Amino acid sequence: MKRIVFTNPAAQKIYDDYIKRVTRCIRLLSADDQRDTLMEINSHIYEATNAAPPENEIEILLDTLEKLGSPEEVLQPLVAYKKAQQATRSFNPVHILQAMRLNIANGAAYVILAFFYLLSVSFCILIILKIIYPSHTGLFMQNDKFIAFGFTTELSGGLTEVLGQLFIPVVILLMGALYFLNTLLFRLLKKE
Repeated sequence: MKRIVFTNPAAQKIYDDYIKRVTRCIRLLSADDQRDTLMEINSHIYEATNAAPPENEIEILLDTLEKLGSPEEVLQPLVAYKKAQQATRSFNPVHILQAMRLNIANGAAYVILAFFYLLSVSFCILIILKIIYPSHTGLFMQNDKFIAFGFTTELSGGLTEVLGQLFIPVVILLMGALYFLNTLLFRLLKKE
């Protein structure tokens, strides 16, 4: 990668610091992937600042770097993806462990997201079951102990459904809460 040279020393320092941050973020990648990533970022910076007059270099450079984003945030998904690709090609245990470490947070968040969606669908089914089988669907207690929430085929002695017709509004409230949590989690994942 050819380093961009700025006439303004402050702009040069800002550029050099940004490139160091990028280099630090991609150090786990293979040499080819590091070079490609650095060249891509450098190309964006060059295209944005190429025709800048010396008196506007800092302003244009800062604006460009702001649009590119913080390397620590922007490059994390790319590094995780590239590391996973490298691990599948090489079967090197070190690469596999690094890829797992980089991807575990996203994977766990998406598993939680899928679980919340599954619960939402289950709650919809429970509403339908409450309408079709009202005595077998609900919040069941026996001797002041929680036994089941949902649908049950066995109604043993002493088992009481405590919510009655409030079951459907409670399930709708739970679905609303899950929808809110899903939306919040999805937005957090998209910010990364």
